[in-house]
Amino acid sequence: MPVWIHRCPVLGLCLWLVVVGIRAPGGLDEATLADLIVLFMPLCAVPMALLVAFHYDLSERSGRFALGWLLAVVPLALGVGLLETGGVASTALASGWLLFTAAIAVVAGLRLLRRRVVWVSEMVLHLGLLILPGAAVWLLVYRGDLVLGGFGGLAAVLTAAHFHAAGFGSLVMAGLVGRGLRLAGAQRAGKVMAAIGVVMVIAFASLAAGIATGIRAIELTGACLYAVALPALAGLQIFAGLRVARGATRILLVLSALGLLGATGYALMFAVQGFYGAAVPIATMLRMHGAVNAFGFLGLGLWGWSRVESALTRR
Repeated sequence: MPVWIHRCPVLGLCLWLVVVGIRAPGGLDEATLADLIVLFMPLCAVPMALLVAFHYDLSERSGRFALGWLLAVVPLALGVGLLETGGVASTALASGWLLFTAAIAVVAGLRLLRRRVVWVSEMVLHLGLLILPGAAVWLLVYRGDLVLGGFGGLAAVLTAAHFHAAGFGSLVMAGLVGRGLRLAGAQRAGKVMAAIGVVMVIAFASLAAGIATGIRAIELTGACLYAVALPALAGLQIFAGLRVARGATRILLVLSALGLLGATGYALMFAVQGFYGAAVPIATMLRMHGAVNAFGFLGLGLWGWSRVESALTRR
């Protein structure tokens, strides 16, 4: 695989920092902070995830991958950095991301249908990729200042964040942890990881259904399943990371897992506040849950697993 294809996440990070530099001086209100957290996903987390997920299939398609990603994320970054939500221009600049994620979902779906994926954890990873178009739809709703299913504005961007992180991100990470456990030869732990991955799929479906229908019991069920599955995922990532990684890579995977543990606690507190009245402010959730999940759990974790894959390739 050409070396330059691995520079896509670095370019995405540079674009993200430029947008932060443009938006931050105006003040980080809830909507702006949520916008920046969500933007980190297509610019940095998604290209890292795709490079690891499709590592062995990109050698002949690396040019198309990079071109498609650039055509999707550069306009999106320009729109977030320079335009307010609403209007034809903002909507159009966000639409490319939806097209790109739809193409990724097609590739992932074909791999599943052709039975090129045999491990349960890899199936969970590919289900995460299938969620990406849904995440892109909600980001488009927010950038276009539209309303979908009664959700718009801040609610739309928060939904986009959950689809990108709790849906796509956590399922991809579950698949990568399962891959790491296979590399470590930990068969029993791998079976546990497969079961946890299935629970996470159910948890995301419950959380999404609860939010969409407004039925708090369904939403709380999803949150509780996540509260069980995500700490277990963090523990297994540490277990796998200590066995397949060394040095800085090991540190990245451990820090990623610790970030997930901290962010999950805030998610559970927020989910139960409708029953017990212990309200957690949205601003606190964005910093302690959203930002920690995006930058800590996913950013550091995907970086760590990509380093593991690169080390294996060099052997």
